[in-house]
Amino acid sequence: MLITLAVAFFGLLLLRVPVAAAMGLSGALALLTSPMRLPLEVVPQRLFVLIDSTSLLAIPFFILAGAIMERGGLSRRMIGLAEAMVGHWRGGLAQVDVAASAIFSSLTGSSAASASATGSIMIPAMKRAGYPAGYAAALEASSAAIGPIIPPSIIMVVYGSLAGVSVGDLFLAGIVPGILITIGLFVVNYIEADRHGWGGAEKATWRARFAAARHAVAALITPLIIIGGILFGVFTPTEAGAVAVVYALGVTLFLYRSMTMAELGRAVADAALTTGIVGLIIAAAGVFGWVLALERVPTTIVATVQALTDSPWIAVAIIVAFVLVIGCFVDVTAAVIVLVPVLHPLGLAYGFDPVHFGIILCVALVYGNVTPPVGLLLYLTARIADCSVTEVMRHQIPFYIVLSLALLLTILLPGLVLFLTRI
Repeated sequence: MLITLAVAFFGLLLLRVPVAAAMGLSGALALLTSPMRLPLEVVPQRLFVLIDSTSLLAIPFFILAGAIMERGGLSRRMIGLAEAMVGHWRGGLAQVDVAASAIFSSLTGSSAASASATGSIMIPAMKRAGYPAGYAAALEASSAAIGPIIPPSIIMVVYGSLAGVSVGDLFLAGIVPGILITIGLFVVNYIEADRHGWGGAEKATWRARFAAARHAVAALITPLIIIGGILFGVFTPTEAGAVAVVYALGVTLFLYRSMTMAELGRAVADAALTTGIVGLIIAAAGVFGWVLALERVPTTIVATVQALTDSPWIAVAIIVAFVLVIGCFVDVTAAVIVLVPVLHPLGLAYGFDPVHFGIILCVALVYGNVTPPVGLLLYLTARIADCSVTEVMRHQIPFYIVLSLALLLTILLPGLVLFLTRI
């Protein structure tokens, strides 16, 4: 059954079948050909079981809040704030793109939403300023990858739900790796700008900076409401998502008055489409993961790694390498669902803090967003930049170095990563 599952899954991926369909179909085929003679009714049952979770209701709420903010023009306010703060640095537009993506990531928790919102504005602006299309797309893809790391994070909600780990602690622990990636991207931009002569804009006055901050401050409060409410026990992550939606509506409809009812309808439609895609991925991954569990793959992997080494650091190196390979082929949300039941017990067996181990996996899975052949952000930003994925990949290497260093520091410095959770 396991061979059938693997061959069918990778065969469907090679045929460019969407990941959700590939996981669901390969899982169903494995069950059909199983010597256990399991009834096909098991497939819809497993599709439903995983998504029948109250904690996962946070996902559509966060997606809707992000869609409302994007349609309500908050991405432009974020870009205006970033431009006032860092636009005068060398490689100014590129630095603005990184800062705006980091800020917007803290509002949506979705890399795709961040790439769409900031990329649709910043990539054309960078091309007009003389930046290569491939570089602009690669930078935006890498910047948007911060989305699943800086809270709120959709994949952390999924991870916490499956592993029984505090989502609030995961949110707090994701802040440091997110900041490390942001700083690394700033440094790469500075070096590339120095090589190619990309200058910055005129330095904004402090009055202009305060004005930009005033225009964006209501939006910037959103992550504080979400994280603060969860940590102080005011509401659960699911309730936090609902509060974020209500707050986003209040800001865009009544405070800024930047969104019409027609635009609100389009935001709801966008969120419904994205939620449907994510839900289908989660459900299909549930079938796929259940087949793995039937074949005792989690137990086998734990026993195999423990037989190879007693060192937790060698073990985590093996785990990260495995996750990076999986991330090359599987959507990041699906990868979380499939890998958590397999790898979470392994992390606990080697004595890793469950929150720290969860952040390691989440940062490693970020590679899935920017790694071919499935990397969603590569294709999304290449389409916005009107260039090929091959051209984007030519400029991607220094950004992979940034992600690698951030991952290494996340692994080696648990005290730094968990610092905010222990305050």
